[in-house]
Amino acid sequence: MNDSSPLKDWEFNEFKELKREGGEEKEKKRLFSKLRKIAQKIGEAIKTFPRISICVLNGKGIIFYCSRPMKKEVLKFISTYVQRNHEFFPEGSYAIPRSDLSLVVWKLSESVAIAIYTEGGIGPLLSLTPYIMHFSKKIDEIVVKVSSFPVEEYRMLYEESTLDENKPNIFRYEIFSFIFQEAEQKNEKLLEMFGEKGVEVLKEMDGRKTVQEIAEKKGTSMEVVTKIIRQAMCQNMVKKVQQYPLVKRLNGGSLLLFGIDPVYTNLYKELRRLCNGKRTLEEVASILEIPESKLVNILERIGKYIEWIRKVE
Repeated sequence: MNDSSPLKDWEFNEFKELKREGGEEKEKKRLFSKLRKIAQKIGEAIKTFPRISICVLNGKGIIFYCSRPMKKEVLKFISTYVQRNHEFFPEGSYAIPRSDLSLVVWKLSESVAIAIYTEGGIGPLLSLTPYIMHFSKKIDEIVVKVSSFPVEEYRMLYEESTLDENKPNIFRYEIFSFIFQEAEQKNEKLLEMFGEKGVEVLKEMDGRKTVQEIAEKKGTSMEVVTKIIRQAMCQNMVKKVQQYPLVKRLNGGSLLLFGIDPVYTNLYKELRRLCNGKRTLEEVASILEIPESKLVNILERIGKYIEWIRKVE
């Protein structure tokens, strides 16, 4: 009797697929680990500086790795500078793009650039040019491999440790509006930066849907959506929509939503007074001295008796 069956074949193929996917994930982390080790070696050679950030980009200005958090405006400047100027410099050359920033950008190859930003002076940085170029081939090989991954995947790995130190919290109930302007004219650039899934998520940000609603509609996780939003915020491509809750009059039975304890009845009265359509969620939460997320949970219990007035920041 033949043991082979469609079910067994399916299970075997499924197992192979899962194993392959797991291998890809390990490969991504291994490549990022290599970049981290190279950055650490370069950092150790610049140990006289109080704080440095080492940033690896491709020739199109897409950031693949940063050794420590950097200010959004500096990251954006580095990305834009490399995108506009990379092709015009010879390999092995460096540039000091701004006199007001202690920043040096090296062209390692036709595909890769490395930028180092420090709070110290740039003189000793320049003296390390031969040492930095020593790693050019290894960095180039890593970036070429990482470039083969879907954009949103290496973006997620990069953003886990390299975006702004004061990375803003993004909650499920928040609403964002995608600012099209340049994006409509440069759709290819948008795809390059965010990937197909990222662009689809951005286009759902119509100033009406919450982050949770977008995640559910696109069949993706909250984590993926929030990372796309943070990335777009760094590029000034999305704006947060301020929400002004307006509590309408409720009948006596509706007060049971809050329980029969007088404390809850008083809370309802306070909400009626504060949620007048002129204060933001943040302002009301601050006055009540409760977390914004908790306030949203309370307001959601009111349901149809709440009206939301929304304005783009």
